[in-house]
Amino acid sequence: MWNPYKIPTRKYSQNLQHHLTDRESGYKRRHIRSTPCSDYLYFEREFHKSILPNLTIQNVDRPLGFIRKFSPNGKLLLSFSNDKRSLEVWKYAGVGHAAELFKNEQGECITAADQSLESLRIRQEVFKRLFTLRSRIHFGSSVTHTYGQLNREFSIFLENGRYVLLAAVTSSHDELPFRIIFTYPDIYPDCSLCNYTFFLVDLEKDCVVDTLLYNKDHIMLSHHHGVSVYNHTIAILSKLRQCIEVVELVNGKLVRLQTIGPFANDMDEARVPIPDCVYMGALPLTHLKQRILAHIYTNIFKIESAHLRKRKLLEFYKFFQTYEDMVILKMQLLDVDHLLIRYEKRPRNVNVQDFKLYVFYCISKCAVMRVFSRSSIELLYLLRNFCDNFRNVRSLQSLDSSSSSSNNAYYRAAFNNAIASVNGGVAEAAMRFNPTLPISSQSFSTAQYLDYNLFCYDDQLISALERPKLCSREPIRFTDRDTNITKFRLFLETSVDLRPNHQLVTFIFHPFEPFIISVQKLYTRYVTNFHIYNQSTIVTQ
Repeated sequence: MWNPYKIPTRKYSQNLQHHLTDRESGYKRRHIRSTPCSDYLYFEREFHKSILPNLTIQNVDRPLGFIRKFSPNGKLLLSFSNDKRSLEVWKYAGVGHAAELFKNEQGECITAADQSLESLRIRQEVFKRLFTLRSRIHFGSSVTHTYGQLNREFSIFLENGRYVLLAAVTSSHDELPFRIIFTYPDIYPDCSLCNYTFFLVDLEKDCVVDTLLYNKDHIMLSHHHGVSVYNHTIAILSKLRQCIEVVELVNGKLVRLQTIGPFANDMDEARVPIPDCVYMGALPLTHLKQRILAHIYTNIFKIESAHLRKRKLLEFYKFFQTYEDMVILKMQLLDVDHLLIRYEKRPRNVNVQDFKLYVFYCISKCAVMRVFSRSSIELLYLLRNFCDNFRNVRSLQSLDSSSSSSNNAYYRAAFNNAIASVNGGVAEAAMRFNPTLPISSQSFSTAQYLDYNLFCYDDQLISALERPKLCSREPIRFTDRDTNITKFRLFLETSVDLRPNHQLVTFIFHPFEPFIISVQKLYTRYVTNFHIYNQSTIVTQ
């Protein structure tokens, strides 16, 4: 019903000239002067509402290989060769170098089905205009070691993009050495043995400057599942040995600091003698498990209510065997001195369902700080209120984090609605959202076109999380948050009729330019689409 006393909402100008004026003057749209030391300059992101990736070029011709991601400064594009034994470093020229190629295109999409000469020319030339091969770094084999194939889902940037950490894997058919069983008694035998080689590549010199070897081990590399990074500190989780290796990058070299797991550190290991006995299958308590059990037990006796204290103590004794058998399946560095570790039950323990334990561990103090269960409501609110601390990713250009529940009101409202919509209340919502922790390193994009303050979009189809998504048969629509005007659409290849679970797409965002690469998997082949800025494109409403 119309209310004559209601003040209409003002729709602010979307004109490019006005956005440029706001950016240069330092005033926000609400006429509030931005402080020089402000970490978040709103008017800088408002500018991107006028420069948009509004033209889709489907099925672009490109060299064989697997496109991985842009470097943090946006100057380089990394890809792996088709045999996954080489890293290809492409120099990015910028959107302006290809603008003349499609300056007469007024539509929003150049489809793969369009076989006109102009369409074929654009699809054949656009990659060459934007990228130039700068170097190809080969990872074959050395005199004493065969490196195997690079994992194309693993690449971690260090020192603001100067270095990139890659990993190669080869299968190992040797038996596990008896010394490993003695040193790491809490071993996880239900995994395949592989040889891992980590390469530290200097992108300024285009060469490998250091390597790190892990033989007869099991490390989960896909999407950085078993490797976490904070500044110069690297943590590597060995699923087989159930320990965490702490490595530091010092002057272009990877230096091993300590191993956390059976002992608190290497000095502790030197003080504890290894017994000369035959391994009988018993699992002695490791340093981490002993600290966790002690922390849980002592906290129970801090409960004031005698009835509740007795009930918690009975639960502790009931699940003591589960605590003894639990294994580390994921971890992350919160900072250089703190780890978040997730424990789960061993597969053989069928009597316990959905067991997860979240442990906050201090490396320097060798102490457990907090322990949370899977249904912990406190952990759920920690995830909501301090999401940026868990993600640990910022734009190199603007120092902004990706939109999250801790820095964005719209994202926070959506997060609260998701909690409220879960049947069973907040406790059930905690059981659903807490397993997203720990968060893998460098797995969120800080691209401005994913900012919830600027645009509305369906986060089921595209999001800041750099994971494959299901393909949408309809264009992915981005609308202005203030005016609800359609700003641009992303069109995907839909001419191939596939089952829904066989249609996956990965989006690769440039850090700051209006350029997005989408890679679709269609059966055994990959289709690459470019979503790029075009001044002549007219976006229909």
